[in-house]
Amino acid sequence: MKLSAAQMNLLRQTSLFYAVPETTIEKIAASDDCEIKQYEKFSLVYGKTEFSRSLGIVLFGNLRVTKGNAGGHAMIMSTLGPGSIFGAAALFNDETEYATDITALCESEIIFFSQRLVGRMMRFEPQIADNYVKYLSERILFLNKKIYLLSSGTAEQRLASFLLDNVPEGSMSELPMPLNMLSLALNVSRASLYRAFDSLTQDGVIEKEGKKVCINNAERLKKIYAVSYTHLRAHET
Repeated sequence: MKLSAAQMNLLRQTSLFYAVPETTIEKIAASDDCEIKQYEKFSLVYGKTEFSRSLGIVLFGNLRVTKGNAGGHAMIMSTLGPGSIFGAAALFNDETEYATDITALCESEIIFFSQRLVGRMMRFEPQIADNYVKYLSERILFLNKKIYLLSSGTAEQRLASFLLDNVPEGSMSELPMPLNMLSLALNVSRASLYRAFDSLTQDGVIEKEGKKVCINNAERLKKIYAVSYTHLRAHET
């Protein structure tokens, strides 16, 4: 298929195609094993038994990644925007179930690269292989942080992580779920969650108006979240 200039520009900026020649990306996109799909708002992109062994990149729109926790509540793992990559969990294995649910938050468009195509890409373009290994390493670190936060992190650390993954900086945005559901997803009591919101608000890191939140200082929020990373590295050592 022929990609538009905007689509090509977006792909060039993704981690998968970093430093890859444009002509190579064009050849990959022209393959029969590459396709673009459109999704309506709230439609399921990937689910427990509804997925493909493909690597997806969001061309436009936003996707929500959730996973059920031990209590059966949907925990928001992340929000994927244009340029985000997903699907590695099913790409090179024989598992019959996908690890998370991925839902379109609005009308979205995704380009998919099949398992066979990704294999060819990595064999014939070493830079893509290097990029993919780096992407997987970053995903492992991301998931390790999530596991640590949900098992040992403070309410503030868990809330900071959630806000950084799901709320844009500098604009008042509605939380993706009610506070009672958020407390279950983060595995903290509602009282602890309210105190965490109050603490971040008093510090000027965020503003909160009813169901809406604005991140005023993402760097300070990252420092709160980074405390858990320091502890995580100490445990790994």
